[in-house]
Amino acid sequence: MGESNDTRFPVLPDTDEHTVLSFLVRNSGERFTPHKIVEQTSISEVNISAILENLFEYQLICCSEGTYYVDPEERIELKRRLESIDAVVRIHDTAPENDSYAEDGWEDQLGSIQ
Repeated sequence: MGESNDTRFPVLPDTDEHTVLSFLVRNSGERFTPHKIVEQTSISEVNISAILENLFEYQLICCSEGTYYVDPEERIELKRRLESIDAVVRIHDTAPENDSYAEDGWEDQLGSIQ
């Protein structure tokens, strides 16, 4: 993965990019044609070229002779990043939608904690 000043991970959960990258990470070291990726992930054949181009442009996957793959040396880091963003989504999805758990005057208590 290339160095960048922007540390945000460019792939969001519940997107086709996430599905394709997760598939390639799980199968790190294997090379897949776009058609094979479509078969294995159920991603639309219409969208696969743009998805692969984006992932390649983000330097998350490699391309050689019409096949796409994750560099085995990058697999662990990519797996960790995918798991991390998935965890954030799970936390967000289970958080209460209101702040009924907060107590009045909680801001005043901050001074006594510091």
